[in-house]
Amino acid sequence: MNLQLLASTTVQIVTHRVETSWEWYIVRAAGFVAAFLIVLLVLSGIGQVTGFTYRFIEPIKAWTIHKAMAIALVVSIALHIIFLLLDHYIKFTIPQVLIPFLSHYNNTTQLFGLALGGLAISFGVLAMYGVVILVASSLGWIDTHKRAWRKLHYISYLVALLVFFHVIYSGTDVKYGMFRFAWLFIGCIVIIGIISRLLRSGLLRNNGDSD
Repeated sequence: MNLQLLASTTVQIVTHRVETSWEWYIVRAAGFVAAFLIVLLVLSGIGQVTGFTYRFIEPIKAWTIHKAMAIALVVSIALHIIFLLLDHYIKFTIPQVLIPFLSHYNNTTQLFGLALGGLAISFGVLAMYGVVILVASSLGWIDTHKRAWRKLHYISYLVALLVFFHVIYSGTDVKYGMFRFAWLFIGCIVIIGIISRLLRSGLLRNNGDSD
């Protein structure tokens, strides 16, 4: 009987939280989807450059999947921003989600005594503009300005780093425990992939042929 009462109480609490904060749950879900799509895009992009991806997926199909993930990323970022503006728990204004360094958001996350919530939001805004540049250039330049598009695509590595710090210092779900460990682990994999890609391109050594 006690278990039934506990289960009923838990359901009521969860239902109440969802009903009163459903916008915030969409913000978090869309944010997580966007973050993991960026990870997949960076790693799959590196895999296509090195040819590793083509061991498992045909080139045309791999590029199609890569493009579909990029479109899904734009949609998830749009949802993340829209519902952040609709949320009543934490108030964000349109300028704060569009202009870096305007937000004073504080989720108590600190580093060496400095509050990093607002800075993490700014990283997210900068990453958003990076994604816009990457997707827009891919749609308009990939066939006509391939060399410039390829150089511009190095921005994706900066975007990945910005997103990593955006999540780690603004996300409430990754402050402690398993989710934080998982995100740090994923971040290490992405950093290793980026370093290997930059080494291959010759950007991290004095002599080397660029791809």
